[in-house]
Amino acid sequence: MIDIGLCAGLEKAGEAKALGFDYLEPPVTGIAALSETAFADALAQVRRTGLPVRRCNCLFPGSLPLCGEDLRADRVAAWLQAALPRVRALGAELVVFGSGGARKRPEQVPYATAFRRLVQVTRLIGDVCAANGLRVAIEPLNPGETNMINTVAEGAALAAAADHPAVGLLADSYHIALTGEDPADLVRLGGVWHVHVALKEGRRWPVAADALHASLFAALRASGYKGCVSVEGNSADWQADAAAALPLLRGWTREA
Repeated sequence: MIDIGLCAGLEKAGEAKALGFDYLEPPVTGIAALSETAFADALAQVRRTGLPVRRCNCLFPGSLPLCGEDLRADRVAAWLQAALPRVRALGAELVVFGSGGARKRPEQVPYATAFRRLVQVTRLIGDVCAANGLRVAIEPLNPGETNMINTVAEGAALAAAADHPAVGLLADSYHIALTGEDPADLVRLGGVWHVHVALKEGRRWPVAADALHASLFAALRASGYKGCVSVEGNSADWQADAAAALPLLRGWTREA
C-alpha cells in the first residue's frame, strides 16, 4: 500500500490527520529553527495527533551555499548534525534534498566544478543521514527555482556519481511537467525513492484525472514503486482540495 502525505509544517498535523492523510512531510529548515523548548512542544503535539512524520523536505536554507566558491563542508556537516537528529526524533525515514537556493550555481563557477561540489555534498548528506537512520532523495527542480539538477535524469546522474547507499532520487510531477520530461523515463533511470505531486498550472493540487499523473503512476507501477506520495502544491481551499484529491490519489496508488 502506498501512503499519501501532506507537505506542510508541523502545526498542520491535526488538520491533516482529520482530513485523512497518512503522514506529514514538514520542512527540515522549520524544524531546525525551533528552540529546544519549542521543538519538544511540537514533538509532543505531533505525537498526540497520531499522524506520523514519514518524510521531511527543504533540507537546507538558501543561506548555506552548496556548490559555489564559498562552499564550507564543515558548515554543511554542522547543519546536518544539528537538524537530522530532530528529524529522526519525529519518526521520519527520509529527507528530501531540493533546496534550490542553496544549490544554485554562481555564474562564475563552471557547471562541472559545481557538479563535483554537489557530489561531495551529497556524499556528506548520505553519511550523516545513514548515521541517523535516514535516507535522502535528491529532488530535481525546474530551472525557475535553481540552475543545478533540473531534470530527473540529472538527479539520477548525481545519485550515481555520489554512489552512496543512503542516496536516491525523487520524482515531482510539477517539475517534470515544467521541464517536459517523459515520466516513463523513470523506469530507464531505475525508479525513485519518493514522489511529490502537483499540477503544472499554478502548482495546484491534482483534483481531477489528467494525462501527466496517469503517465507518472504507470511508470511507478512499471518500476515497482513501494514508497510514499506527498501532495506539495498551492490551494485556495486546501481542505476542499484534500476531499477531492485524496480519493483520486488513492485510486492511482492502488493501481500502482
